Amino acid sequence: MLSSRRIRTLVGLVSLLAPLTLLADEKTGEDPFKPFPEQLQPSLFNEVEDKALGGVLDDEETLYYYVLNHLQETSLQDQKQAAEFNLQNRRSELKTFREHPELKLPLFPDIFKNMKRWKGRLVTLTGRVRKLVHYPASEDNKFGIKTLYEAWMFTDDSQQNPVVVICTEVPPALKNGLPEGTDVIDHVTVTGYVFKMYLYSAQDTSRIAPLILAQRLEWTPPKTDETGGQLFVVILGTTFILLMAGVGFMLWRNNQRDKEFREKRLQTSQGEVSFDQLSSATTSAERMPQIKPPANETGSARDSKSDSSPPDSPRS
Repeated sequence: MLSSRRIRTLVGLVSLLAPLTLLADEKTGEDPFKPFPEQLQPSLFNEVEDKALGGVLDDEETLYYYVLNHLQETSLQDQKQAAEFNLQNRRSELKTFREHPELKLPLFPDIFKNMKRWKGRLVTLTGRVRKLVHYPASEDNKFGIKTLYEAWMFTDDSQQNPVVVICTEVPPALKNGLPEGTDVIDHVTVTGYVFKMYLYSAQDTSRIAPLILAQRLEWTPPKTDETGGQLFVVILGTTFILLMAGVGFMLWRNNQRDKEFREKRLQTSQGEVSFDQLSSATTSAERMPQIKPPANETGSARDSKSDSSPPDSPRS
């Protein structure tokens, strides 16, 4: 492993030789870093130790801040183009993806399993962030970096394995961490250098995660469709009004039917004799005395005469 002094010397030589390289390129017309001259040489990262206790070692700190400063000074768009170029190069190395361009290369598993292939190269990852903290940068870094942001991101193909991202810029809404009341934010994109395989502790065990050094976090929160929300409120209000109108009409209709029924019943009652009246009339008729017809006078006299006649003689 390189000592801190050797890494500082190497970084200094790269800085000194950069103008000479550009001058040579102007003369020869060749660019040794084609097609993206802003991309660092992966060989600078060869001595960075993976799975080391303590995260970024003291001997790696100079290169660590050098990369972060380099990212600040270069265009994010150029970084993304270089990352896409690296991705296509990797696809060309794998037969399955070379023969089937429609297939998507699972980038996280490939980085996780092939760290030596990806170390020191730019990549672009998209996923969701579940942890975001910020802390002061080392005071003795010579690039004037004041604050570092640390994000733990999970991609669609990383399952439960995180990517640890260190950057120097975040959107204003994330300056103090995740939004209040939020445990996770989605639609986060980061482009940066694969620095090393980072060792961390989790639930009484040690785990590893790729460590990415980036310029910034890009967050695209889902937009709320205000027009759609207003339309929903209008539809809901209209439905409520129609429902209440329907209920009111049904109540009014039932009331009208009850009123009509009562009126018809009243008219029917007035045209009929009640059973009480019929019963009273029958009782009165039964209690009236019967008048006997007068006796026949002729019959009576005849009867009287026959009663007064003498009895028949024995002769007759």
